[in-house]
Amino acid sequence: MYRHVPLFSRGAIPADRERLDKLNPNSHVPVLDDDGFIVWESMAINLYLGDKHRGPLWPSDSRGRALVYQWSFWSQTEMDRRDWNAARRSGDAERIAASTTERVAALRILNAALLGRDYLLGSEFTFADLNVAATISQPNEDGRIDWQRLDPFELGLPALGDWLGRCTTRASWKKVRALS
Repeated sequence: MYRHVPLFSRGAIPADRERLDKLNPNSHVPVLDDDGFIVWESMAINLYLGDKHRGPLWPSDSRGRALVYQWSFWSQTEMDRRDWNAARRSGDAERIAASTTERVAALRILNAALLGRDYLLGSEFTFADLNVAATISQPNEDGRIDWQRLDPFELGLPALGDWLGRCTTRASWKKVRALS
C-alpha cells in the first residue's frame, strides 16, 4: 500500500520546497519515504520496490533480475541522455535533428530485442518493461516517444510500437496518466 503525497509543483510554496530539499538534495521528485528510509531517483525507487516486495513483475531468478537491471540502466544511459535534453532546450534545429537520429539508432536496439516477444524478458510484463517504457514515453505522450511524439511505426520499428502499445494501455499506466 502506498500514499501519494504531492511535494512540489509549479508555484509551490517555500515550505514545500524546503521539505523536498530535506528529502532529496537535488530538489527533484520523486522521493520515496519507506518508514524513514529515503530513496530518490525514479529508477532506484522502482528497483528498490521490486527487490523489496518481489511479486509478479520481479523475476525470481538472478538472470531475469540481471536483465531487469540491464534494460533499466540502458534506458537511463541510452535514452535519458543529458546532451539530448540540452539539444531539445537549445531550439537549434540542427542539434535537435542530430539527437533525434541518435535516439532512433538506440531505439533500433530496443526494437531488435523485442522481435518475436511480447515483452523484454519474454511473455510477461516485468519491471524491465515498466522502467524502459516510462523512460521513453510519458503517460501524456499517448504511446509516442519523448517530447517529439515520435511514432515507432513511422520510424520502421513495429516491434517497439506494438510493445509500447501493450505497455501504455495497462490499467496502471492509465492510472498514472489520470494523475497528470
